[in-house]
Amino acid sequence: LFVLKQWYQRRVRGMGLGVKLGCITGLVISVYALWVEHQVKTRSNYLALCDLHQYASCSRVLSSKYATGFGVIGQIFGESSVLNQPNCLYGILFYLFYLTLDTVSQHLVVIQLKFSLSLSSLVMSLYLAYILAFVLVDLCLVCLATYAVNVGLSVPAFENYFRAMRKFANESEKKK
Repeated sequence: LFVLKQWYQRRVRGMGLGVKLGCITGLVISVYALWVEHQVKTRSNYLALCDLHQYASCSRVLSSKYATGFGVIGQIFGESSVLNQPNCLYGILFYLFYLTLDTVSQHLVVIQLKFSLSLSSLVMSLYLAYILAFVLVDLCLVCLATYAVNVGLSVPAFENYFRAMRKFANESEKKK
């Protein structure tokens, strides 16, 4: 039992490194996506490394109307709104903020915020995966990689959240 407890504690500490690597991976992917998006807009014959086939083209996806403001912010606030930015820019901000939260502390508020951010990233990943598969009918390796990173970041966030909630509930029970 003691060995299992030590293994679990090492695993939890190791998640911190995994989360940091996940954030850095998400940052790199998002910066690459932003670069591809810029190249597609400025160079007419640009062929990205992630353009594998007619139906597996990240540059086609990243130049679609859904690549900016998730395809809805422009409709709500106007195409020229400061909020109507490329999705990959939102990704860069998300991964930077998540990385900052992960290095700051493990207070309950931070755990709850990381849980909420992870949940929202999963919802957005599902929405964008739906757009990718059923509206654009395309395969975007950059997009799939960000979805995988978001799932990878969510696992420890959910584990930490539910562990913290159990601990909070147990402490509340002891006070009664």
